[in-house]
Amino acid sequence: MHPQKKQQTMVTISSKAAARRRNGRIKLVASSAILLLLILIGFSSLQWFTSSVLSNGSSTSLNTGGSIKGSPQSKQRILVSLAKLNELIQLSPDDTKKESIFLSTATKECIPGRDDNGKDINPTTHRKRECLRHVPLGKHITTGEDLEERMKMQRPRIGIMITPGYIPTTVAKWIGHALKQTGDSIHMDIEILTTAHVPVYGYGKSHGYSKLIRVVTLPLPLAVNDAYYYSMNELTDDNDVGNNGNDGSFVMQNLEAILDETKLQYNTKPSSQTLGSITELLLRWHCRLSHVAAHTAELTLTLDNILKHPTDTLETILTFVWRQDWEWEGHNHNQNNKREERELYPKIWKGAAEEFVASEDGSLQPLLNQVSLLLSSSTSDATTFGETIQKSFASEMTKSKDLTSWPCPSFWDGVDNNDSGAAHKIANEMTPNCRDGDPYARCTVNKDRCEVKKDAMCK
Repeated sequence: MHPQKKQQTMVTISSKAAARRRNGRIKLVASSAILLLLILIGFSSLQWFTSSVLSNGSSTSLNTGGSIKGSPQSKQRILVSLAKLNELIQLSPDDTKKESIFLSTATKECIPGRDDNGKDINPTTHRKRECLRHVPLGKHITTGEDLEERMKMQRPRIGIMITPGYIPTTVAKWIGHALKQTGDSIHMDIEILTTAHVPVYGYGKSHGYSKLIRVVTLPLPLAVNDAYYYSMNELTDDNDVGNNGNDGSFVMQNLEAILDETKLQYNTKPSSQTLGSITELLLRWHCRLSHVAAHTAELTLTLDNILKHPTDTLETILTFVWRQDWEWEGHNHNQNNKREERELYPKIWKGAAEEFVASEDGSLQPLLNQVSLLLSSSTSDATTFGETIQKSFASEMTKSKDLTSWPCPSFWDGVDNNDSGAAHKIANEMTPNCRDGDPYARCTVNKDRCEVKKDAMCK
């Protein structure tokens, strides 16, 4: 636009051209300055945005192949370390078949729908495996009420079975949170019980559980070390693995403080006898759980699968638990059951698993922290550690007839029941919950009462 003339003057064509050239140069300089300013502002904003994202990287949820929050390298490093530990401390170098048998027993399960009509034979009943999903009424519920009222008070009881240790306790907390959230979303009320106490002997209606989830820490040397430090720091007369409330919540102390490398140096190192006793106890625990898998719905989860595939693992858990196949005590299965009529079959648990794993409650970073610290501690004295575990492993496999003996060896065999050390604490945590007055468990095998009495000799 041309400026208004304030005076009438004669302007030559050349003057006008020169003026246009000057104006063009001014506009070009101004435009360049504006463009440069915008670039600088944009670059500054980009720098601010990038630094903000990077500065929050430690607390930002990063998708690392399984939505585990934290460095992808840390997850892979731990998985490699698990494999190396297994190579470093072999369970039975002279007889690798024993190790295969142990792994098969430790991961044995009974999945409804997969085993109900299978060819596997229950060693107790010599019939096909039923994978029972019994929902008990409980002794505290009177039988004088009508069926509808009794049914309202029934809840499926889900047992999360873990050995004493930081790793399985954290996994159980993770599972409990997921079940609580999904249960609320479908308005299904269940009772979640996390415990190291093995189910009592008997058939699928004796122990009082509807379905079981077994958490297995492998390799075995890691489970031994984890159980030792957990028992020395956490287990007291007033605080046991099962003292965590039925909603699955368990408030752990600060993980970094408990398993701090500096503190671990001042913890009393386990003696060879203690390491051997813990190894034997862990094998006996798995011997008991494998017997339960002969007749009761039981899902088994291993540490490496949880770390590698958390979303897939959680989807498997949700499908297993929320499968509408409950067997309600006192209920005529030919009648219509309103609980069974709920349309849960179309529920797609994949999305629910992905959503939970990506959430704050679903983060497995605390588990990675624990595994990393315990792996470091496990390999600090690998030679002595490995030799002790090898001897105890071979001895226990022979004693338990490769974990097939019934009943399994007593938790108190070889453990001083007057001692207050790690082995005694762990054995006490593993004994069956066989006590008078329990509203659900029915102790029909005297061996369970012997375990509660800490008597390894009685039968």
